[in-house]
Amino acid sequence: MKIKGFTVLIVSVLCAVVTPCIAQQNAGSSKSQDHSLECALSSAVNGQIINVRGEVRQGPHDMAFDILGCHETVLLTYAGYQDNDVNASTLHLDQEMRRFQKYTSSVYKSRGNNICMACSKFDDVKAELTGKLEISSVPPGATKDRIGRMYDSSGKFIGIWGWGHPVSFAGYRLVIQSASQVTARKLKRP
Repeated sequence: MKIKGFTVLIVSVLCAVVTPCIAQQNAGSSKSQDHSLECALSSAVNGQIINVRGEVRQGPHDMAFDILGCHETVLLTYAGYQDNDVNASTLHLDQEMRRFQKYTSSVYKSRGNNICMACSKFDDVKAELTGKLEISSVPPGATKDRIGRMYDSSGKFIGIWGWGHPVSFAGYRLVIQSASQVTARKLKRP
């Protein structure tokens, strides 16, 4: 009987935590964008420094960016992080960048009976970001399965396509070097 009650408690907590994350991801992916604008990604090349305006979409593990006029999702990371080759000295830690980092990383802490796991303090985080664009591609003759694993023509595993965790979902990654025109909306404590 005690195990059943514990199981119900665990399932309830997981539903309370996971459901808002899924709803937030789904809401972010369906937000309307002005597709009459030309997508900045359509003419970009791998390694190019670009300047784009868009809205941050937080997930359980990754920070994605929806660029105005584009259908593709871009994964965000900062210059100097160990997962990229852009030197930390290129990251402009000015007031706008600090505001961007605050808006995208601030969370409410649990208080009393209110269990809060990764409850964001801010939503609708919009910014103009400048950084190095990385574009994932499949080598000639290779194939990619639905979860991003790439294989050569003989079927040998050769690597992972794209970025994302736990499964690669983005074919583009922007290594942020500066931020400007940062805005956000503060959320009420859950």
